[in-house]
Amino acid sequence: MLPAEIQYLLDNYDAEDINLSINKADYSGETPLIGLTVHETDAPPQTWTLEIIGHRASELSFTFYITDTTILITDDHPLLWQYSDFQSELYFNGSSTDIYKIVSELNQIDFELFGKYQNPSEQLYVLLRTSNGSLGKGSKKLLTKYAECLNRNGIKTSMVGGYSPSYFDGKNTMQGETLKIFLFGGSYIVGQDFIFSKST
Repeated sequence: MLPAEIQYLLDNYDAEDINLSINKADYSGETPLIGLTVHETDAPPQTWTLEIIGHRASELSFTFYITDTTILITDDHPLLWQYSDFQSELYFNGSSTDIYKIVSELNQIDFELFGKYQNPSEQLYVLLRTSNGSLGKGSKKLLTKYAECLNRNGIKTSMVGGYSPSYFDGKNTMQGETLKIFLFGGSYIVGQDFIFSKST
């Protein structure tokens, strides 16, 4: 359960009036701690501490000049697919006279799903210059979108193998768990839960 002030911020924030910035990050303990500052128009800054329960991954931006004004906590986001979705491998058979068009379309898929956090796809040029092979391993949802793109461009595909992802935290192996992602100010954090406490 989020504190009422944070829940209100998530439900009612206006990108022009509110933003979050990171003032510190401490990963030295078992539970990472992130210091946040809430900047709101016509109000003094508030500082919060975020405790990340079951931390899996994060990419933090410490800049105050923010172009991405997203503030969101959700358990349904493409960045979570590597942890929650069935993992498979995509094979292709066939070639195209316009490799650049296909790579551009694949990159567009990545951008629409992952935004600034998209994976680079330079290796696709090399792969698609051959007539068959593995395009890569990953989330079945993502690879299905890649397959649809290749099929539209006359290249046959097949999805093989697969497993449900698991995670070992040093004590226990967890599989099929529900994770959350917190997106804000050009940063993201993935964990089992987030605990906010107001500092000032």
